[in-house]
Amino acid sequence: MGHEKIVMRYRKEIIEGKVIDLIPLEKKDLPEVVRIRNQAKSRYFFNQSEILTLEMQENWYEKYLLRNDDIYWGIFTKDGKIIGTQRLYDITAERCEQGSTVLDEDMALCGPYAAEAIFLSLQFAFDVLHVKIVVNDNRFDNKNMNSISTKVGFKFVKEQEIRGVKYLYHELKEDDFNAGKLQKIINNWVDR
Repeated sequence: MGHEKIVMRYRKEIIEGKVIDLIPLEKKDLPEVVRIRNQAKSRYFFNQSEILTLEMQENWYEKYLLRNDDIYWGIFTKDGKIIGTQRLYDITAERCEQGSTVLDEDMALCGPYAAEAIFLSLQFAFDVLHVKIVVNDNRFDNKNMNSISTKVGFKFVKEQEIRGVKYLYHELKEDDFNAGKLQKIINNWVDR
């Protein structure tokens, strides 16, 4: 099965974690995505100058549904509340980009939600999509995301500018994926 068919198949699959689930986004989730994306921290780290409208997000979502190289999940708590998003995109047989990790500001420090969303999406990229490399770019001053990237084995490649702001571009090769560090963080949280 070609990677495009795999991507389309798994757009419907739920990935269950210990503290969150990655659930493919549906149109009904978009108002909450807009709310989360418009929070001050989200806008800052995404370098998003304008306030998103529901119409803008719906237009983006309709285009997303036509692509076969992109999987966009909602990050849901175990009681079914959407608290953020996680995405793999520009998926080819060899590589993909991980991004669009965003959490509701009120939930960000309440659990290892970002760590588990990143862990689950990386595990999916390597174990299901069978890519060899995952890339990401984090705003240079996003200490949390840069720390998580380093912990799981991403290697810094270069600085790049996106809309006038410095971002750090990283690559993670399958052999360098250190799932154990994130699993330990998640397990420690669950065992508390």
